[in-house]
Amino acid sequence: MNLRQIESFLMIAEVGSFAAAANRLRVTQSTVSARIQELEQILGVELFDRSLRTARLTLKGRELITYAEQLVALISEIRRRVGSKDALVGVVRVGVAELVAISWLPDLVNAVRDRYPNIQLEFEVGLSPFLLDGIRSGDFDLAIVAGRVAEPGLESFDAGSVRFSWMASPKMFGSREIIELNDLRKSPILYQGTNSFTNSMMDQFLGISSKRERKGTTCNSLEAIYSLARAGVGVGFLPIDRSANFIRNGELEVLRTSPTEFEMPFSIALASNSSTLFTDIAQLCVRSSRF
Repeated sequence: MNLRQIESFLMIAEVGSFAAAANRLRVTQSTVSARIQELEQILGVELFDRSLRTARLTLKGRELITYAEQLVALISEIRRRVGSKDALVGVVRVGVAELVAISWLPDLVNAVRDRYPNIQLEFEVGLSPFLLDGIRSGDFDLAIVAGRVAEPGLESFDAGSVRFSWMASPKMFGSREIIELNDLRKSPILYQGTNSFTNSMMDQFLGISSKRERKGTTCNSLEAIYSLARAGVGVGFLPIDRSANFIRNGELEVLRTSPTEFEMPFSIALASNSSTLFTDIAQLCVRSSRF
């Protein structure tokens, strides 16, 4: 038994003939007849008295009318409530890297609201290890993290990359033209969190193989690192575009290292068995990203 058979049955009952029902349903009369024959075979009863010129319901056909109308109404409700994106209601938990939170996060919120007006977003800002742990444990439905994600059980989407440079207050190095990366190891470095992806990049460029070799200060807030760098406390590894005003105002300078710029990738991560909703929101993240 299928919906087309039930719809054909109800249409014949309404208009009084197979031919008129076929015309209303925009199919051939033979198609309508075949559907009714299949339905009668499934139920084991005749639904229409075929000895008359018009399609008149049998007693069993009259009995089916109520159930058929209820079934069509229920399917219509399922389509409206479950099949419509507007009908989706609930909370989606998103872990977010701080650089995303202070840049294009509002664009993502607006994109999700346009697509899913009844979905509520809950954000938590943190470093990549914390955010990925949240995906693994199910605390987050998806996360926007620094770095590439290649891990069994997780799916990821490329969210672009951001240009970073070593920066410091102009008073730290004076008029030095070129600063070798190895020389930076002797300077106080402003690290972003204990196990962040940013730290791993910094250590790689500085040639540091263990935490014991690090010299400087650790802070899990990007905005706090900006404040510390501008105050001359240490050297920061900072996004160039986000730092433009500080550089223009003379509060920070891009250090002349070789190379001067470094690309930091960002990704959207979620569990491989995630629902279509979470995957769709991940795609909205990709489209909303300014990286």
